[in-house]
Amino acid sequence: MTDMSASSMGGLDEIDGRGILFCVILLVGWITFSPFADLASPETLELAEGRDFQIYAAFGLMAAGSFFYIWRTDRQALAALATPANIALAGWIGVTLVTSHEISNSLKRVAMLGCVGTCCLSLFLLPRGRDDLAKLLSIVALIIVGLSYFGLVFLPNYTIHQATDIGEPQLAGDWRGIFAHKNVASAVFSMLTFIGIFVLRAGRTVEGSTIFILSLVFVLCSGGKSSTAICLTTITLSLLAERTRNVVLWSIIVFSPLALLNFFGIGAILSPQLGAIAAALPLDATFTGRTDIWTFAIPKAAETPIFGHGLGAFWATAALRFGGDDTTIWAGNAAHAHNGYLDTVLAMGLPGLAFTFAALIVQPARDLRRVCARGDEPAMSLLFLQIWMFGLYLNSLESFLFERANPSWIAMLFAFFGIRFLAEFRIRA
Repeated sequence: MTDMSASSMGGLDEIDGRGILFCVILLVGWITFSPFADLASPETLELAEGRDFQIYAAFGLMAAGSFFYIWRTDRQALAALATPANIALAGWIGVTLVTSHEISNSLKRVAMLGCVGTCCLSLFLLPRGRDDLAKLLSIVALIIVGLSYFGLVFLPNYTIHQATDIGEPQLAGDWRGIFAHKNVASAVFSMLTFIGIFVLRAGRTVEGSTIFILSLVFVLCSGGKSSTAICLTTITLSLLAERTRNVVLWSIIVFSPLALLNFFGIGAILSPQLGAIAAALPLDATFTGRTDIWTFAIPKAAETPIFGHGLGAFWATAALRFGGDDTTIWAGNAAHAHNGYLDTVLAMGLPGLAFTFAALIVQPARDLRRVCARGDEPAMSLLFLQIWMFGLYLNSLESFLFERANPSWIAMLFAFFGIRFLAEFRIRA
């Protein structure tokens, strides 16, 4: 997509292949291999090792295809990713792989991280230009929206949480669409809302309006309180940030929600004073029970503050599940810490959190300021700004940083790489 790219010189078959690969990556990443899951079946509570193999194989093949196209036509763009922050983060991931408490688990996570990262960085380079990007994103979004609404009408038992669900029957009535949980659905449909705005501003009025309206309605009906509040907040603040030239005011607009969510979330556990303030506020001071998990996880993170436990080496491991006390057994049933930054410390220690902060927060903020200063690509820069902001905020209450092929992590990586390339290159019309 960059002006220095030679991809537009390829033949028709190559161009078609690039667009198909773009759509396949996002459809596999967002729809996954288990759409319309039957949550009333006991099989949903079992470990799906075969499905994990499918995911690893699929992303391995897609990464190989992505690398093939990028190396042929856009290899110079890869140099833009070799920033000190990115190199430091990648290096520290390698260090924590060696020191991991579960090296086999961490090795699989790192391999998957490499495959997913290769796929996501190609998403910006595969389209022929900004118009092609809008077309391809509208195709992907309309497929997901269409399948989910089709399911609501014709397959409600597989697209709406039911009282017969084995895991969480209390969620009955919440929309989940093709996804296995309303939290995943609300997060993905929030991303689709941003895509709808981009497609609309790119000149595809009918497609953009349809994606935006149907996606926003789905978010509101999903029952995902965190995603709903963060989605609406992101839209409002991103539109303000887009028009703000003062760097201090821009930073306040963008980062205030991130600071507040963590101060009154994790901070309330660490500081009794903040805890008292949070309890006095008109909100759920437990953040839907998350404080119990944070109370358990913070001391565990403090046990290995430098190297952490390793990627994939803490939650749901045998050591945690069968550690011997009731608290540990309860915690072993948690999939993550419901805070991506706390999970980063658990996995890679405090240095890992610092490198993550530098690479995924500070660097994109600087790049976005550069793009805004130039005043070009307003629709595309707003799309990446919204996905990035939403991902930062949601990771204060959920956890998907470095989380294999998590749909929200894929979207956040797409925005992260897109911001980097936007700052470095001019985009073809």
